[in-house]
Amino acid sequence: MPRMKVLNSVEQEAFEFPPIFNSAERKRCFDFPLAIRDIAAGLRTATNQLFFLLSCGYFRASRRFYAPRTFYPRDLAYLAERAGLVGDTVNFADYLKQTMARHQMMILDFYGFRTFTPHGRALLIAEIERLVKSQIKPKVIFFRAIDLLVREKVEVPSYFRLAALILRAINHHNRALVATVEHLLTPDTQALLDSLLQREAAGADSPPGKTSAYKLTGLKKLSQSTQPSTVKERVTDLALIEKSYRSLQPLLNGLSLSPESIQYYAHSVIRAEIFQLTRRDEKSRYLHLAAFVAHQYYRLQDNLVAVMLTSLQRLQNTATREQKEHCYARREQRNESLKALIGFLDIGVFETLARIRAVTTDNTLTDSAKVQRIRDVLAVNEATQALDEEKLGELRATVLTELNDDDYYAFLSAHSLRAQNRVSPILKALSFLAEPSAYDLQSALTHFKDQAGVIDKRAPLGFLTPKELAAVTHDNTFRVSLYKALLFIHVQGGIKSGTLNLEHSYKYRPLDAYLIDRDRWQQDKAALIERAGLRAFVDPHRVLAELDEALYQQYVLTNTHILEGKNPHIKFKKEGFTVATPTQEESDAGPLQQYFPERDVVPLLEILATVNRHTG
Repeated sequence: MPRMKVLNSVEQEAFEFPPIFNSAERKRCFDFPLAIRDIAAGLRTATNQLFFLLSCGYFRASRRFYAPRTFYPRDLAYLAERAGLVGDTVNFADYLKQTMARHQMMILDFYGFRTFTPHGRALLIAEIERLVKSQIKPKVIFFRAIDLLVREKVEVPSYFRLAALILRAINHHNRALVATVEHLLTPDTQALLDSLLQREAAGADSPPGKTSAYKLTGLKKLSQSTQPSTVKERVTDLALIEKSYRSLQPLLNGLSLSPESIQYYAHSVIRAEIFQLTRRDEKSRYLHLAAFVAHQYYRLQDNLVAVMLTSLQRLQNTATREQKEHCYARREQRNESLKALIGFLDIGVFETLARIRAVTTDNTLTDSAKVQRIRDVLAVNEATQALDEEKLGELRATVLTELNDDDYYAFLSAHSLRAQNRVSPILKALSFLAEPSAYDLQSALTHFKDQAGVIDKRAPLGFLTPKELAAVTHDNTFRVSLYKALLFIHVQGGIKSGTLNLEHSYKYRPLDAYLIDRDRWQQDKAALIERAGLRAFVDPHRVLAELDEALYQQYVLTNTHILEGKNPHIKFKKEGFTVATPTQEESDAGPLQQYFPERDVVPLLEILATVNRHTG
């Protein structure tokens, strides 16, 4: 069986060789319990004792065994010195395979692990098949398989045994998909997919030329422009792609490809040249092309939604900016109006009231004289004469204008047409799935599509807030441009909040579409919980009880330390207490220290391998 290159040569070598310890790791992994030391002491030769202990230490670190030729002399010398076997002769040739196998079984038994054969193989097959169906990268599958083995207490085998299982699962999955294509492919579907590899005609009456572009090449490109003409072209492309997608629906349903699988097969088409696709096996080629059509259908909808969100954000930013600029321009006028108002209050009101109060408290005047004197005071009030009722009304209107959102809605309406040119074609082309909380918005969208964007006062208004509703129906006039702008903005909010979703999408699907399928959860609940390592949390009452007990014990310990005077950082006052946090030495390198190796010397081969892995 051919071997898949799951890991590159440097990674393979690192996997097949024991871990390289620093001094702290060496002390930790080679600090054996008494039972292991007793087993080693009972072995016949120094070679057997040292190699047993080395295998045991390496197994503690990586849960796997290594060939004796890969053991590091530094580790061997460290163990020899600790075991008092420095002067004894150690020879790899003296460590027989039968002896090594017996030692490995003893180590597995001590740590409660099982052999890979037969336990691990059966365990991995189902897991690898599941991961392969999700089109997870082989390297990720490789390390997930190791995690599963360690969790299930099964020894980790060699690289080639794991790679062979992964390769077999991938080949089996691909053969199953190709067989499905062969079974479900109809002549019409085949002709549709073959047309993607044909050149497009330059004109209605002229046949394709040698320089004409392939239809597939044109579909690969996806513009990010928000120009109305470009948006309309993409809406037209979506209609064509949707027609092809609907035709391929029986085939795609039979393949049951996950979004990750669709992306995997589609990307191979996007990266490939036409001649590379035509050289593929026929059924495999149709599999990749069908996935490409589905991918473009999903991707194009995501692209149009992104254009819509960008255009609407620009609309809101423009309206907000112009509202602010308008407010700044009116600031001088508002300040003058406020000065006039303050002057009127100071001279026309407060001063007049003071003079009237003086008249009313003058006991030398009769009541009739007081009335006449008050009339005289009001008659000569200059501020009242300068600021008549009409000017006061204008002043009041100027001040109150600053307190409402009419300006914002006016600017929103003024720029609505620009947004409509970009957003209306998109809303007409997309089909949204609405949550129950977005029922009113869904009704408005349905009406918008049914009327082809031609809106009148019969349009649904339930999704509008009271303030928006008042602005749309101001003065008993239905403001169509403002209504459309607010409808678009509510759609934007629905998409961002998840109350409006797309069925065929990568980014905007309903939340349930990203979760484990309900039927699969009910059927495989125990296995899924076990795989996620959450078995200990299945019973919430037991978990909460354990946490409550742990918290109580921590309170007991903390209070005991306080009562015994072992906590110098707590100080009690007449009311309450304070805790002084001890200062720590500042270290700029502290947060990054964990990312740097503890070794003083790093092999050049490792440096080059790291650079190659990240740069290609």
